[in-house]
Amino acid sequence: MVKLTFHGGTHKVGGNAVTVKSKEANLLLEYGVKPGNPPEFPGHVRARDIDGIIVGHAHLDHSGGTPLFYLNEKKPIFHTRTTGDLMKILIRDLIKLNSYYLPFEYLELEKMQLQRKDLGYGQKVKLKDAEFQLLDAGHIPGSAMVDITVNGKKILYTSDFNTVNTRLTNAAKIPRKRYDAVIVESTYAMHEHPDRKALETEFIKDIKSTLNQGGKVLVPAFAVGRSHEILSVLHAHKLNEYTLLDGMARAVNQVMLDIPESVKTPKTYAKAVRNVHEIRGWRDRRQAVRKAKVIVAPSGMLQGGTVMFYMEKLGLDPMNSIFIVSFQVPGTNGAKLMETGMFPIKDKPTKVNAKVKHFDFSSHSGKTPVQSFLRGLKGKPDIYVMHGEEESCDFLAEWVRDELDLNGVAPNRDDEFKI
Repeated sequence: MVKLTFHGGTHKVGGNAVTVKSKEANLLLEYGVKPGNPPEFPGHVRARDIDGIIVGHAHLDHSGGTPLFYLNEKKPIFHTRTTGDLMKILIRDLIKLNSYYLPFEYLELEKMQLQRKDLGYGQKVKLKDAEFQLLDAGHIPGSAMVDITVNGKKILYTSDFNTVNTRLTNAAKIPRKRYDAVIVESTYAMHEHPDRKALETEFIKDIKSTLNQGGKVLVPAFAVGRSHEILSVLHAHKLNEYTLLDGMARAVNQVMLDIPESVKTPKTYAKAVRNVHEIRGWRDRRQAVRKAKVIVAPSGMLQGGTVMFYMEKLGLDPMNSIFIVSFQVPGTNGAKLMETGMFPIKDKPTKVNAKVKHFDFSSHSGKTPVQSFLRGLKGKPDIYVMHGEEESCDFLAEWVRDELDLNGVAPNRDDEFKI
């Protein structure tokens, strides 16, 4: 018998945490935070009760709470090398911005680094009576689904996954195994993404239109993955204008260059970023903004970071464009900008005159790909739906029951299930 317990990420996006408990082993699948003031943590999991942590990818809603397990314990933490390096960057930044609210400090992050076990895709690990491996999830560089075999039961945890090829990542493939349980994300279970090629074409066309009119383009983008996807799109379409990369995206870029296997086409990626101007400091930033044609800067939801400086410089001029390429959580500056056209400049709500447009460059599977993935699974697995807004989780669980005639459940926090 195997017991699954859902500690976080249920009926919401963020704060993923699931334990898989067998006769001998207790594995923790991720322990994320939902960023905010204060950051929200999943339900309590005692460090001494777990044998190891497995992290699918570096985004904070999947990895941000993991240093909590290194206050007094030494537990192995498993992920790809890319994920480990990116987690270090992201969690360090989380501590810098929120240390007052966090139950851990830089010391715990350093202790965690000493317990790192970096895995390649398909590399099998045995931990007590559990065996697991990481499979490419296609979400961001280094991202993984987790395939677990324990007490004769086979479990797949998708974390965040994408079954569509992007410029940076290969699409996640449907495993050929017969699973007893599949834990799946549902971020976009009710939403179709546009065709990638058509989206890129429209994006480039709109950039050229702005530049031809003498304007500049600001692309607020997530520091991990999305910023680098955008640089790759610009390169693929031979848009060789003076381009800036700023904020944490610079350190992330270095990880991708240092670990070539983290991206789909390393040589093409290296070419894509070769002529991009990386900002080194405030003086550089002020000078470069005058020359720049395209600026890519975090944060993707315009909640802080270097993008605030560029919004102040570019947001008031109708010649310029602000092209939003990341999901906007309701209530964030980015969501408010798209709804009202207003943005806090120097802490005052200000009307933005620049053109504002959203491009759906998602790194998650949309409605049809998620359904195709679940349809393609062999056998009759129980499907557990998480990591989506309440209606998305319930919608996908119902679809699984109605269309696939499988047991589809959208768990609530602290729900337990036996497999």
